[in-house]
Amino acid sequence: MAKAKSKKTMERQAPYKVTNSKTQKRKPAKGGKKAAETRAKARSKPPKADHPLAMRSSRPDINAEPTRASEPGHVLVFGSSDCGQLGLGDEILQRKKPYPLRVLDDEQIVDIAAGGLHNMALTADGRLFSWGCNDQRALGRDGDETTPAEIKLDAKGKPVRFIKVACGDSVTVALTDHGVYSWGTYRSSEGLLGFNLHQEIQPVPNLVEGIYEEVVDIAVGADHVLALTKQGELLGWGNGQQHQLGRRIIERRKKNGLRPIKLGLKHVVKIGAGSYHSFAVTQDGQLYAWGLNNFHQCGVASEDGGDEPVVPLPTPITSLKDVRIQQVVGGEHHSLVLSDDGAVYAFGRSDSHQTGLPYTTLPEDVQALDTKREEAKREAKTLGKPFDETLFASHKKAISKPTRLPNCPAFVTVACGSNHNIGLTKDGDIYSWGYGDMLALGNGEEEDEETPTLVEGKRLEDTKVTRIAAGGQHSALLVRPAN
Repeated sequence: MAKAKSKKTMERQAPYKVTNSKTQKRKPAKGGKKAAETRAKARSKPPKADHPLAMRSSRPDINAEPTRASEPGHVLVFGSSDCGQLGLGDEILQRKKPYPLRVLDDEQIVDIAAGGLHNMALTADGRLFSWGCNDQRALGRDGDETTPAEIKLDAKGKPVRFIKVACGDSVTVALTDHGVYSWGTYRSSEGLLGFNLHQEIQPVPNLVEGIYEEVVDIAVGADHVLALTKQGELLGWGNGQQHQLGRRIIERRKKNGLRPIKLGLKHVVKIGAGSYHSFAVTQDGQLYAWGLNNFHQCGVASEDGGDEPVVPLPTPITSLKDVRIQQVVGGEHHSLVLSDDGAVYAFGRSDSHQTGLPYTTLPEDVQALDTKREEAKREAKTLGKPFDETLFASHKKAISKPTRLPNCPAFVTVACGSNHNIGLTKDGDIYSWGYGDMLALGNGEEEDEETPTLVEGKRLEDTKVTRIAAGGQHSALLVRPAN
């Protein structure tokens, strides 16, 4: 969908994090080291919940070697690079279209991961490269932050082989042939929470204590981790203030959340995480959600607690009980579920089109209030008076029930950034939608995309995209020649 090139204002609700139900606007920092430092300090305080409260698919083969790209590829990046998250050096602050990360051209890259402001690239021989913001040591190494460099790790003198990696805001977690390693730190609503019970920040990869089973998959939110064991059990650790760990965390003892603890769910086969909420699919095909729900990002029905600001324990999403689920992912306040036939179901925050659903799918009361808001804006402009945004501070555009995206191509995988998304088709084409002000959509425009829209560009010609990753305000692709 073509959109006007005029730069959009931030008059409507910009993506923000909720603390005690008060709206906090965020404007993207742009350009230069000072802006990057300011952004890095303020970016990742999670929200406090308003009221902390007490498809069918057969089981897939589970092993310690996740599916990767069949062939190595080259990395393309786009979006904001105010903290070096594109890996293109400290002089390039943004890219409007997919652009090659030449530093990695000689490496056999088979997978990529994106966090809030940093990234990882995994090679075919199990090495790991990192770049981006390193304020809280999420890169796992010293040295230049703005270009990719390898993370060195050995166990008892033997090199450790990385198998899979996932990124949060200030933390990175990796599966290896020697166990689960992590580095960086976790943050709470008050600031730094810590890495574990013994230290605040972990500068290099460290074996996670308290895991005694083989872990076969990981999912990472802004500041929490889910780990799936070979036996189908689920571990969670990190910040649990919004119940994203699926267990009660006493505020004065919130550091207890830093220890891996099993959830009550059994026979889990798939996991996923949003910034402050979590998902699990069990062997019988049932999808469960829990955590922050202030924009209905958990997708739970009203009768099951779906109107509450948090979902404290794993709760079934009953509306998807007949959907065969392939993947579930989450952004800051929205979520996507991919079915095995390539359909996408979206729910949660939608004021920047995060869900990819047309405006007409919003609830009627939300549309009516939005109309009143626009009328008030026009009246204020006519009278030459400033528009009082606070009158509509509680106005939330959100989709409470998982809703299938209409007229959408079939995807094989999807990725959520904080407030934008990328979908990949079996033919290797990518579509993007959601918040566009930081160029993370790859369409060359600083405008939102209401629905999934094909991303085109010179660097994508005669290529096939094999992997996608979406971060805070940037994105990354893994591509190979189409033939």
